[in-house]
Amino acid sequence: MNGVIEGRFSAFIAVALIAASVIGARLVQLQIVGSEQYFERAEGNRLRINLLAAPRGQIRDRNGLTLATSRLSYQIALHPVQLKKEQREEVADRLAVILGRPSAEMRAKLKRSKGPSALPIPMLDDVDETVVARVAEHQRELPGVSIDPVVVRYYPRGAFASHVVGYTGEVTERELENIGDQGYRSGDIIGKMGIEKVFDTHLRGVPGRLQVEVDARGRPMRKLAEVPPVPGKDITLTLDAKLQSTAEEALGDRKGSVVVMDPFNGEVLALASNPDFDPNVFATRLSPKAWQEINAPSRPLLNRAISSVYPPGSIYKIVTHAAAMEEGYASWNSRYNSTGVFYVGSKLFRDWKAGGFGNVDFKRAMVMSIDTVYYELGLKMGPDRMKRYATMFGLGEKTGIVLPSEKAGLIPDPAWKRRALKEKWYPGDSVNMSIGQGYIQMSSVQAAVEIATVANGGKVMRPILIRSPEGLDPVEVRKQNTWKPETWRMLKTALAETVASGTGAGARVPGYLAAGKTGSAEAIKGKPTHAWFVCYVPAEKPKLAIAVMLEMAGGGGAMAAPVAAKIIRANWGVPDPNATKAPPPAPVGGE
Repeated sequence: MNGVIEGRFSAFIAVALIAASVIGARLVQLQIVGSEQYFERAEGNRLRINLLAAPRGQIRDRNGLTLATSRLSYQIALHPVQLKKEQREEVADRLAVILGRPSAEMRAKLKRSKGPSALPIPMLDDVDETVVARVAEHQRELPGVSIDPVVVRYYPRGAFASHVVGYTGEVTERELENIGDQGYRSGDIIGKMGIEKVFDTHLRGVPGRLQVEVDARGRPMRKLAEVPPVPGKDITLTLDAKLQSTAEEALGDRKGSVVVMDPFNGEVLALASNPDFDPNVFATRLSPKAWQEINAPSRPLLNRAISSVYPPGSIYKIVTHAAAMEEGYASWNSRYNSTGVFYVGSKLFRDWKAGGFGNVDFKRAMVMSIDTVYYELGLKMGPDRMKRYATMFGLGEKTGIVLPSEKAGLIPDPAWKRRALKEKWYPGDSVNMSIGQGYIQMSSVQAAVEIATVANGGKVMRPILIRSPEGLDPVEVRKQNTWKPETWRMLKTALAETVASGTGAGARVPGYLAAGKTGSAEAIKGKPTHAWFVCYVPAEKPKLAIAVMLEMAGGGGAMAAPVAAKIIRANWGVPDPNATKAPPPAPVGGE
């Protein structure tokens, strides 16, 4: 009997010991191993951390006009620490129904948040009062969801200077892979284009944090701690709003671009590209109509001043002219018989004017843009020498402007043609190159740098867009050309007479004579030419360097030069007596 009792007692002791071990192990897990996780969950049921958005720095023109600022809005956020893992997707699905958004979209927001965090996940930005009221009405069904005030980017002048200023948007997963280690997180708003993108870290500021105690339903009870946000830093551009507005108005509804520079320090006073876009559409969810407009065949997001390159036509004759003078192939006394035709072997190359211009000197060749003179010089100098002088003007390479997606263009030579086209260089290629046709490609900002180099006497300036803070976009002389004084005197005299009495007469403004060059570059056979005009003004003491490019608009003298005239008039306040008259029709060909 005693043996039976002792056996049962031993079994009881064994069971008790096993139970105690299990309970002990569980206590160790709760108190030591999982203490941080369970403390976080317990605190999460009581505390909430809200991010306090930092106002993004303002972007202004050189005179203080605000181009980009911020406005107050609301954000719908979810606090994952207040919910069990399985609850999060349920709440996200309910939120999708209430907001009228796809459930997959709300769940995707959750997945982008990596691991448990006390920080909220932005579910929907820039919501209006109707959405705020709808979410507030269903607050009991949405535990862990908050309605938080946020700061949204706002562009008070809409599409004005949009290709320079750029726009902002929510950071993507791909972007986070590249910049996540720089303090960016899911849901952040970052610069996507233009100055907004390039100087995002300067503009964005540092968000603050607000810790509040909430009840079981997630309603705020009292503030426990606050770290205020640090606003982003402001940027003052070199742009002059008056000149920018004039450039945009002068472009009208035509595709093209205008660049206006200070030829001595490289400051960009206007950079207009058309079609343009309203960056405010990116602050909210794009409507189907807005998305269709942004993705239109006209490509409004394309910055045609820096990201599009074209054959330059006769504005390239500035390079050929300088090379011929500097290398001794032409002088003030050189004379040519212009008949309107030029033969290379049996191949015929025509001038832009039938019948030619008769017996002319070298200066007159520039003033009237006589093709056959440059054909002859190009053939004598060859492609390598012409390319060397083109690079002295900064052509065929990026200008270094801070905006993203700049294209380098192309100055061809025999080595390039063999490599790219598997063909040899022909004499006809040199003839075409001499007048800016064939394979040459240039952007408007390169054209502005080219004419600015003549205006300042040989300095190839890097175009700059930031005036303040100093050092953010410093003045830089990329190259210095120390040519013979006679080369510069010939160029400047010929360019001034081109406007005074030659093909650039459309840019004449009383009291402010410009020195410039027209260009009409063939693009598509049977279509109007690209219209170019470059100039600096005043011719004697330059203040502005201007480049105008209109896609397939016609002759440079008829179509592009008047755009420059409008900018000159606006800068010096000269009334336009022809302002009410209709513009002339676009001719095909010609200068």
